Formats: sequence, structure tokens, C-alpha cells
Amino acid sequence: MVLLNRKKHHANVKSHHTSYDNSTIHAAEQAVLGCGVTVKYLAPYLFPCAIEYSLIAGAIFYKMFEKVGHVRKESERLEKLRKANPKTSQFSECHRSHKGLFVGLLIFMATLVAMSLFFIFIVKRDRRNTAITLYQGTELVLLSVSTVTCLISLFRLQALKLSDLSEEVAFDDNLLLIGLVGMLFYDLFLLVPALEAIPNGVIAAKLYAAKAIMEMIQSMLQVFFILEASRRCAGTLEHVQKKPGRTMITFLLVLNLAMWFVNTFEVKHADNHSIHINYYSSMAWKIITHIALPLIVFFRFHSTVCLSDIWANAYRFRTE
Repeated sequence: MVLLNRKKHHANVKSHHTSYDNSTIHAAEQAVLGCGVTVKYLAPYLFPCAIEYSLIAGAIFYKMFEKVGHVRKESERLEKLRKANPKTSQFSECHRSHKGLFVGLLIFMATLVAMSLFFIFIVKRDRRNTAITLYQGTELVLLSVSTVTCLISLFRLQALKLSDLSEEVAFDDNLLLIGLVGMLFYDLFLLVPALEAIPNGVIAAKLYAAKAIMEMIQSMLQVFFILEASRRCAGTLEHVQKKPGRTMITFLLVLNLAMWFVNTFEVKHADNHSIHINYYSSMAWKIITHIALPLIVFFRFHSTVCLSDIWANAYRFRTE
């Protein structure tokens, strides 16, 4: 009788462990499936970041390579900069920037709201056209405002004097040109099918065409502005105090952050370009977007970096 009870006890324990192991395995499988779904959803947004990381890492390693063996030269350059700016430290670093920052943040928040509405509408079949219109309208507003901002900034920075372009700034400008090539490459492929679809009365085609044209104009104008502003510096103490154009540079910097945010989500949105998928085929359009969109994201991010350098250095006395 005792032996029989022991056998029943062992059987119950074994059954308990088996059920526990099955529930654990089931929970682990559910966790793995959940991670797989999350990765699959986030992959289109994250893959441009991998390419962007590779470009930035390559640029940093190149700069490190260029600095090897030039320690004395670099220390002498920093010492000259310190001596050339004895009076500028008394002025606030954020001087003449608050208005541009405040208005830029308002537009950035409005962009976040518009993108949130886009993702609400895009999952509803009867509201997809509304979502695409909202998305393209947001980009058109950002591009139009940033184009006007570039023109005003160019005009105001003419008061500053020209100086020699350093090797570091020249290298950053070359990286910016790589991003510009990707921008123009994508917009040209975006423009051709849209222009052919306009006579058919497709509203989305008009939005795509307007967006492509505005983006090409804005990106080329912005690159020209950055190349020009990178060579500008304060020539008088009045320039250091008044900082002409710094408000607009701050505003343009935040606008580029907003456009970087929008372009990051365009990777996923590119799958909904039915006009272009029908024109190029699904595989060809995927190849185009996977080549160009990471460069566009890099262009916006690197433009922000270049503008921050201009914001910090253009209003200081610079040694030749």
C-alpha cells in the first residue's frame, strides 16, 4: 500500500513538472513571437539608421586617421582660437536664438501631431487618401517654410566676413553632398511617374510632383547656404554682439530635425506609393527606396550637424 502511494506521488509530481514545463515553453514561444513581430514592425524604420551609423562611423574614423601625427599642429590651432576670442566668452551661448528655437519647437510639435494622425488614418482603408494627403501636406509646409528661411538666412549672413575653409568643415560639406545626391536621385524617380499621372486627374500625383520639386529646390538651396555660411565669421565686435541671422539658423536647425523625423517614417510610407509601384514595378521601387531613403535621412541629420556648427562658430573671430 505504501509502495502504491509512493508511485502515485511520483506520478503526480512528474505530471506537475510536465505541465509546468509546457506552460514555460508556451510562454517563451509567445515572448519570441512577440519579439519577432516587434522587430518586423520596427525593421523598416531602423535599417536607415544602420546605414547612417556606418556613414558617420566611416567619417569619424577618417577624421581620426587625418589627425594622427598632427598633435602639435592641432594644439597650436586651438591656442590661436583661444587667443582670438578673448571677449566673446562674456556673451551668452544662446544669445539671439530664443525666438527661432521657440517657433521651431512649435512647428516640430505640430509635425508630431500630423504624423500621429497619419498613422491613425493609414490603417483605415476608407481614410488612406486622407492620410497620404496629410503626409504630403506636412512635408510641403516644412519644405516651403525652410526654403524661405534659407533665403532670409543667406541675406542676413552677408554682413559677416568671409574666411578660409578648414579641412574639417570641407570634409563635412563633402558628406553633405553625398546626401544631396541621394535626395535628388529619389526625387527624380518620384517626379517622373507623378507627372505622367497628373493628366489622369490623380490628386496624389499632384502632391507627389509638388513635393519632389520643392524638396529638390529646398535641398539644393540649403546645401548652398551651408557651404556659404561655413565660410562666414564675425568681422567686428558688433557682429559678435548682434549675431545677424542666428535666429533663422536656429529655426532652420529645428526644421531639419522635423524633416529628419518625417523622412525616417517615409521608409515605411514608401510601400504605399501605388503610382510609383505601378510605374516601376514593386521590386524596382523597393530597390530605389532602399538606396535613396537612407541617404535622405543622413542628409537631414548631417544638415542639422552642419547648422549647429555654423550656429556655434559663425559669430566668433576666426584666425586665418
